Amino acid sequence: MPPDLVQRLVEAERQPIRQLEERKANEEAKLKLANDLKTRISNIQAEIAQLSKFKKFRDLMPQIGRPELMDVTVDKELAEAGSYQIEVVQLAGRSSMMSNAFTDPDETAVGVGYFSYELPNGDVKEVYISEEDSTLNGIARLINRQKDLGLNAIVVNDGTGEDDSWRLIVTHNKTGEVNDAEFPEFYFLDGDDDFFLDKERMAQNAVLKVNGFEVEFEGNKIDSLLPGVTIDLKDAAPGKEFTLGIVEDTKSIKGKVEAFVKKINEVLQFIQDQNKLDEKSNTRNTLGGDVTLQSVEHKLRSLIMGTVPTAYGSMRLGDMGITFNKNGLLDVNDTRLEKVIKDDFESVAQFFTGINDDGSGFATQIDRTVAAMTKNPGVVQSRVEGIKRRIDDIDRQIEAKERQVANTEKNLKEKFAKLEGTIAKLKQQQASAGATLGGGSILGNLQFNNG
Repeated sequence: MPPDLVQRLVEAERQPIRQLEERKANEEAKLKLANDLKTRISNIQAEIAQLSKFKKFRDLMPQIGRPELMDVTVDKELAEAGSYQIEVVQLAGRSSMMSNAFTDPDETAVGVGYFSYELPNGDVKEVYISEEDSTLNGIARLINRQKDLGLNAIVVNDGTGEDDSWRLIVTHNKTGEVNDAEFPEFYFLDGDDDFFLDKERMAQNAVLKVNGFEVEFEGNKIDSLLPGVTIDLKDAAPGKEFTLGIVEDTKSIKGKVEAFVKKINEVLQFIQDQNKLDEKSNTRNTLGGDVTLQSVEHKLRSLIMGTVPTAYGSMRLGDMGITFNKNGLLDVNDTRLEKVIKDDFESVAQFFTGINDDGSGFATQIDRTVAAMTKNPGVVQSRVEGIKRRIDDIDRQIEAKERQVANTEKNLKEKFAKLEGTIAKLKQQQASAGATLGGGSILGNLQFNNG
């Protein structure tokens, strides 16, 4: 017998398993494609969510007539579109004081002494100034260490070019008239020069005129003038009125619509690619011609071609410049889309979100259709589950066949082992008979071949 006879027989028994594994590979390829389709369709939901509610759909941006005077940020969830006449009369300022001038900030002695100041609770605190700290920089360090004082001290050169040009400036940390500071009182003895407050500036509020009326704010960052609008004042220009507009951000809204169209096209392109069949196509591992693809394409095209009511009349995507091209994909006419959003914003918004932002618009229709397709018992999810069940069934068949082959292999090995034992006994009998009969018997002429 050939030494690998059992293995050959077992391999022949495994042929049905190889066929099952090939079927499984084809089904797994289909499952991958079906999941890819499901993901692409679900991606439509992610983009359409930005168009489903008015406050999500609408984006606002500031238009500032004098951008050198202010920065403006807009919270679209809170702000409302509008136009305002603004004049920045003055910026908010912190109260500050400047000392008289000294020759050197580190060498000229101001004197030994102390400064005292009143805490918010009415207590008076005194800070001792030793000989080591009796310079402008030393005093500045001591003031800055008193965190409860709410002041900041720096030493500057006043730029006059005089011998005495170094000064101490003390400034309140907060702006606004309510934060006007009571500066410390200084007491010194035996200094090289006398120390006194040379100049003082009172704290002031920011002052704006809005549509001709004057309003005041404690700081230069203003978030209470217009709902959802934060203004950071940078400079003042008394008597120079300009327009601040909070307007629809047409480009941003257009970008959201284009992003949605892109996701629709990704699904349609996938369907087209699967349906490109020729004589070389293997439909066993693709979705070409699958009824699922036909259903998905039909549902999407019906919605895209359909109309949606608005308070200004029925509307469809084609009215915005979004139409099918000859290749079966959606094209966006950028100029048309931007113009419609700019000139007819309310109609476009209602088309996507519903007349009363009630979820009856195109965005919700798409969202519901996509959800119905990708969840049980939707057409796409059902296709995915059906392929999974077939793969599970093939796995069970393979497992059963593997057990059957294993049993067959075991039985064959046992049978051939017995056969080899029988042949071995016959050989022994041959040898024994040959010795007895001198090789002249019929048995002596028998030839046993185990190869």
